[in-house]
Amino acid sequence: MFAGLSSKKSSTTIHPVVAASDTVTNAINAAVPLTSTAPDLSTVTGPPKPLTGAALTGTSGKPEVLYIGAEFCPYCAVTRWPLAIALSRFGTLSNLQTTYSAANDTGPNTPTLDFGHATYKSDYIDFTGIEYEDGAKKVIATLTPQQASLFQSVGGGFFPFIDLGGKWVQSGASYPTATLAGLTPDAVAAQLTNSSSKIGSTIQASANVFTAAICSMDGDKPASVCTATGVAAATTALVALAK
Repeated sequence: MFAGLSSKKSSTTIHPVVAASDTVTNAINAAVPLTSTAPDLSTVTGPPKPLTGAALTGTSGKPEVLYIGAEFCPYCAVTRWPLAIALSRFGTLSNLQTTYSAANDTGPNTPTLDFGHATYKSDYIDFTGIEYEDGAKKVIATLTPQQASLFQSVGGGFFPFIDLGGKWVQSGASYPTATLAGLTPDAVAAQLTNSSSKIGSTIQASANVFTAAICSMDGDKPASVCTATGVAAATTALVALAK
């Protein structure tokens, strides 16, 4: 079951969106190689569901990960962390920012990353990260006709929406928002490589699921990532889900 979909309550508090600290960016990079241990996938809620339509490709012709979220959204807030780690296993994710979800929504003030100004370079995949609404639910981005169609027809118009190459879709949180309650982005970052902590193990497990989904859409490249024990375990779980 999904951990939840973003509520429709009014949001009036806008948290600032600021450049990610060195603590955050360094921690994400340090979490990238943590794929050697099979994760406890029981912590992963709302795993990606298989799609059977056309492949999704980016402007370069490579398989594309399309993310559409919102800055007020607590479910987007928790999901960005493992997605950033997974993407960083296939390329370089730069210009990340940090913020918090809305103060008066479910899972208030959840610390998070922000993809609104992020750039991505990869030999294997493309990534488009769109923050469609700000902390007050004001539209701040424009969707292409294809993106808008996928967001509504595949994602049901709920945040976060992640289309992984047209092969998998994530709609809803990848783990409970309460996991990060009361923390700052730097405090979350400090736990990313700690596999024995609840935060570290939960985000690592979710990151491995996203990694497995990306491997399935790009031909299992690079092999050093896609054949690692933790990713292989997540791949087995996804294969079972697709049956």
